[in-house]
This record gives sequence, structure tokens and C-alpha cells, in this order.
Amino acid sequence: MSARFPSTRAVVCLATVGAGLWSFPVTALADDPVCAVRAAATPMAFSARGEVDFGPGFRGTLGATNLGLDYNLLLQGDYDWNMPGELRTRWPPIMRVSAIGTPNGGRLTVQYGLRLQATLRLFGLAIPVPIDAWVGMADRSERGMSMFTPWAWQPEPTAVRVTASERLIREGDLNNVPVLNTVHYRVYGSYELTTTVRTREISFPQAMSAITEAMPEADVSPTANGDMNLPATWNGTLRYVGSLRIRVEAEYRVCVSLLCTTRRDTLFNGAVPFASSMEQQMSVDRSIRLTLPGAATMPDYRVDLGRIQLGRQGREVITLSNPGRATVLFTPTAPTETAFAVATDPLCVAGGATRQLSVRFTPTREGAYESDFLIATSSPAVPTVMLRLVGQAYDPLSTRDAGATPSDAGADRDAGASASDASREDAGTAEGDAGETLYEQSPEGCGCRTTGTAPGRGGWWALGLGALALLRRRRREPQ
Repeated sequence: MSARFPSTRAVVCLATVGAGLWSFPVTALADDPVCAVRAAATPMAFSARGEVDFGPGFRGTLGATNLGLDYNLLLQGDYDWNMPGELRTRWPPIMRVSAIGTPNGGRLTVQYGLRLQATLRLFGLAIPVPIDAWVGMADRSERGMSMFTPWAWQPEPTAVRVTASERLIREGDLNNVPVLNTVHYRVYGSYELTTTVRTREISFPQAMSAITEAMPEADVSPTANGDMNLPATWNGTLRYVGSLRIRVEAEYRVCVSLLCTTRRDTLFNGAVPFASSMEQQMSVDRSIRLTLPGAATMPDYRVDLGRIQLGRQGREVITLSNPGRATVLFTPTAPTETAFAVATDPLCVAGGATRQLSVRFTPTREGAYESDFLIATSSPAVPTVMLRLVGQAYDPLSTRDAGATPSDAGADRDAGASASDASREDAGTAEGDAGETLYEQSPEGCGCRTTGTAPGRGGWWALGLGALALLRRRRREPQ
């Protein structure tokens, strides 16, 4: 179990609770390593509108030779779909993403209209049927809607089925019909349309990877220290299949001898199938901002602890910062040079926040000191931060420093505390450093006294004895 720091400030760590797009904040102590986030969920949605490509039309024949219908079916339509969900990101060591659709959150709406051009074949006559209205409305107000779960990777594609009950399309009279003279006709129509949408992949062109049915996760290399914009593309297909059912009724009078009756017959009743010319390829681009942590230090590489007198101690403060939104975990490792001491307990830094870490320099010999200082992080873009610690120590009794006035003599070590204890007290908090002198200077400005002793008064006593001896000597001289 790692040691606790004295700081009790709290930060907010993001965690996803339940399914869907909702993220609830979870509060944890800033010094608790469990608050370091290594996964995040980012809302995302693909949506598009477009025209339905049915091709030039569908031609065919219904009925028999003496009683039939030649038709040309025209279709127009459009679609409107929205596919919401979230992009889940995990790290380290490799940043991986997966797409999770919102349950029953997808929406596919199809609007369309049909128009029929027909010629009635009746007892050898070809009679154009003047159908000038849409089956449905000209503004494509016939509408069907389906709700579904996006990116479920089901074997069957999502389908939207739209139906219209039978309605009267056209009625009129055909005059001068042989034998029958006048025929009153009615053309009824009903239809159904099924639209299918299929997801082939969600690709990430920047990373040259994709999420598919066979590969539900994709590897993505982070390109930013902190939150990152990730281009994404939905690739799939739309297809439309349906049929129009046409029923024609005729009403006419039949006379046998002097007895005439009115008859009403269904001349034919059949379905006219239609489909889009091919699977309509679709591609929709989006840019998604991923919630990621970042890691940075100040200074960013060289940390100079100055020139310190032997027997004293120097200190510098390193600022740890997080430019992202998710919490990052900093884990310092002990420097390779034992003269430098740093607390190695984990530190959590919330998104957009900073914390401070103290480095102690306690030299035991004269000369220059250097050491590598590695800080591991939970940021996918900056997994490690490498710093270089430098310092120099001098001995005030050394002939090399005789007569020199040191500018950074350092601070007296506390006999009752070690450097590691002091570094723990400073780790992660700046309040304890307010007003503290990092390097104390000798009050005399002199580097010749013994380390750890109080300034002596023997110099004044010797000067007094010399003056007294000189006075006695003068009195003994002859006048």
C-alpha cells in the first residue's frame, strides 16, 4: 500500500455508469491512485440525409392479352438517418477504441412517392389511363420510421418497412367500347417498401484501422498530449425493395334480349415489384474529440539544484501538469544518484490541473552531481517523462574555495528528519513551501568556519591580549 500524502484536496474523476451516453462524476481523493483514469467514453453520432436512387423506372405487363395493363412505375424518395452511440477508449499500453451503439437509439426515416404510367388493353383496344397523381404525395410525405441499435453487427441488416393501405388512384369512363359501349373503371393501388441499412465498418483514416464485425476494436496512435481530435468514417450501404399492388375494377351494362343488368368485375389484381438499382454505397465523415489525459513538467528537462555547501541541503520544485480532461497518474521513480531524493508515491492530477513535487539535493562529497529522473504516467501520448537532475557541492575548508563567498551555501539539515521524509511532506502540495528560503546563506558571508558550529568569539579575546602586551612594552622602554 502506498503512503498517503497530507493533502486532502479532492478532484473529480470521470467514470461511465451504465449503458448509453451518460457519464456520472465520481469523487475521489486527489492522492488516491485509483482516481487515475485509463479509459473514457466519448459521445458520437453519424447522421446523413440523401436521395434514394431507384433508377429510370420499372416496366412490365399485367393480365391477359384481351384484358391487361402495360405499366411504367416511377419512384422518388429520400432518407434521413441518425446513429448515436459512444466511442470507448482504453489505454495503456496501446490505445484501443470500440464503438457501442445506443440501444434503440438509431433512427431511419424513409419518405417516398410512386407514380404509375399505364395503358389498359381491353378487347383489342389500347387505352391510356390518365393517372397524373402520385401514389403518395408529390412531396414524398409517405413516411416510415424504424428505431434500432447501431453497430450491433447483426447478421441481418436493419430494416424499415413502410406500407400504404389500398386507395383509389384513378377512376373514369371508357366510351365507345365494342359491345359494352361505355365502361366505368377504377384503379386501386397499395404498396410496401422495405429499406435496409448495413454497417460495413467504422474506420479511422488517420490510424489506418477500422472497427468491423470481425474486429470489434481498432488500435489508434495518440497524436496529441491531452484531448485529441480523431477523424472517423462510417461506411455502409442502403437498399430499397418493395412492390406496388394494382387492382382494376370495371363496371358496365350487359343486355340480353330486353333484360339489361349492371356488372362489376375485377379485371386484374397483381403486384408490381421494384427495387433500387443496386446497394447504395454510403460514407459519412465525423471528427470526434476523445477525452484523454496529458502529461507535462516544468522545467521540461534540466532541473538545476545549484551549488550547495557540504553539510547543507538544497531543494527544487517540479510542477506536474495535465493538459487533458481525464485524470492522469504520475509515478516518480527514485533517481539513480542517491544524493537526490524524491518521494516515489503515485500522484493523481485532474484534467487541466497542476501539482508540485519536491526534489532534495544532499551532497556527501565535493564535485558535480548528475542523475536521470524518470516519471511514469498513465497518459497514452506521454507514457514517460525523463528529467535530468544536476547539482554541485563544495567544501568550505577546501583550498580550492579559500576566500570565496558561496552564493548557494544551502540549508542546514534537520538532525531529526531525513531527506526522504522532507520530500514526502512536499510532494503534491505547494502550501507548505510558502515563504520558505530554499538555500540559506551564512550570516557572516564567510566560508571558513567549521560546519555545524556557532560563530566563535576567540578572535576578539586574542586581539585584547595583544594590545595589553604592547602597552606594557611601551612602559618598560626608557624615557
